[in-house]
Amino acid sequence: MKDTELYGKILGIHDPWHVDHVEIDIPEQTIRVFLEHDEGVPWDCPECSKNVTLYDHREQREWRHLDSCQFKTLLVASLPRIECREHGILTVRAPWSAPNSRFTVLFEMFAIDILSAVRVQVAAAKLLRLSQSQMHDIMHRAVERGMAERAASETITHLTIDEKSFQRGHKYITVLGDPNGHRIIDVAESRTQEAVENLLRNALTEEQRSGVDAVSMDMWKAFINAGKQVLPNADTVHDRFHIAKYLSDAVDKTRRNESRELVKQGDSTLQNTKYIWLRSPEKMTAKQMSALESLTGLEIETSKAWLFKENFRHFFKCKDVDLAREFFERWYDATIALGNKYLTKVAEMLADHIDGLLAYIKHNITNSYAESINGMIQLLKANARGFRRFENFRVAILFNYGKLHLYPQEIS
Repeated sequence: MKDTELYGKILGIHDPWHVDHVEIDIPEQTIRVFLEHDEGVPWDCPECSKNVTLYDHREQREWRHLDSCQFKTLLVASLPRIECREHGILTVRAPWSAPNSRFTVLFEMFAIDILSAVRVQVAAAKLLRLSQSQMHDIMHRAVERGMAERAASETITHLTIDEKSFQRGHKYITVLGDPNGHRIIDVAESRTQEAVENLLRNALTEEQRSGVDAVSMDMWKAFINAGKQVLPNADTVHDRFHIAKYLSDAVDKTRRNESRELVKQGDSTLQNTKYIWLRSPEKMTAKQMSALESLTGLEIETSKAWLFKENFRHFFKCKDVDLAREFFERWYDATIALGNKYLTKVAEMLADHIDGLLAYIKHNITNSYAESINGMIQLLKANARGFRRFENFRVAILFNYGKLHLYPQEIS
């Protein structure tokens, strides 16, 4: 079998194209497969598919293909240009490649598989013998295809909105998630109200926005206001993960303040106890549990603050909104009476957002998916050693966690 016939079968090249000749460059470990088309064949307009006449040819180009053994394989061809009365002069589409790509469909699919497996662009580029810019090109076009193919008619009932650090200097991105679909819908470059409103409008159709029942978020004012502006039928939900953090911070500030005062008196009781107060009792070792029991038996301010924090966990176990409201009112009054300035501040903040707390009881949705995806995004960021440009960060997030159809259209 001739090399031209062999590569014609391997590549799946069919009329009007055929392999003209093959060149092997041993020093460069490269194989170039030169393709030609038959003379006098009819061509179709890429836009309207009407039969048109040949105008001329583009300059010769190369497309990276899957390796032949250890040799880098390139397809080389001059694509015809046609003249259509309606659409003018256009370049015929290469049947082995997606439009505007310098890779064959099969190579691009393989590269996407490698990227999805290793999730480290530098490592994938090394395996594929590609440059960083080529790697970015494949990822960007894969995400563009996937976002374009998303079904605009699908119903999304619950959303999560959360922030994630992007770069130093208090630069953040906003991550819009679909907890039911376990995917990220899209990402915005900042966490301002305008940015979040644009994110919601651009990522969802009007019909989808009106179908959202609830959106889980923290108490960041820009998130709340954007949700109210763009999601007319959605309840704002504040879940236990964010509230637990506010309460834990109040306990920790109490501990630090009280520990300083006790040390002045020669009492080191609270030193090195930070994580005992912050860890959930069910996650403690027997030794940590014993230490906690000893500390909570003392008449200290930190112990009282911790008990109030733990007691609030029962709010999320209430079976209906009325019971939850009643529980909160009792807890709030007792907290204010305690007089701890840190807990008082949190209690007043929760009272200002009571509707969002009660919405949790109604919908029983949390930001747990957003919290877990934050960890995965952080790992992605660490593996890449950070991202200089937001667009590259967004593409990497959607490529890995958007649950998109990333492949180009397969060769027919």
